[in-house]
Amino acid sequence: MANIKSQIKRNRQNEARRIRNRSERSALRTKNRRFNEALASDDSQAA
Repeated sequence: MANIKSQIKRNRQNEARRIRNRSERSALRTKNRRFNEALASDDSQAA
């Protein structure tokens, strides 16, 4: 556990960013997967 005020704030900010980044990363992976599946099935409309 952090003892310094700036460390406590930095930990709080990092946790919020980590949660946000995790959801963004997941959404990006899903879009990439769907795009690659559309390319593989020659569905140019979906791609």
